[in-house]
Amino acid sequence: MRDVRSPHALVGFAVGIAIGAALGVLFAPKSGEEVREYLSSGARDAFDDVVATSRKYKTRATETVNEAAERMMDATNAAKQAYSTAKST
Repeated sequence: MRDVRSPHALVGFAVGIAIGAALGVLFAPKSGEEVREYLSSGARDAFDDVVATSRKYKTRATETVNEAAERMMDATNAAKQAYSTAKST
């Protein structure tokens, strides 16, 4: 059985919602200008969400890399200290 939380399931769900919403908007009794404005507004909102999410993940990735670099420096310094101690005894 597939894990419902997999990225493919979430993407499929999101695409289904988007298609359903688009069809609902296209068949709604609104003028073409209102529909275009609505779709344009939705596209801008979606783009803004994508940008915000990518910034969040970029920040998280940068923090993770910085933490890993810090740990590596700590380990390197500890190894140098251990080598100095072992060498002097």
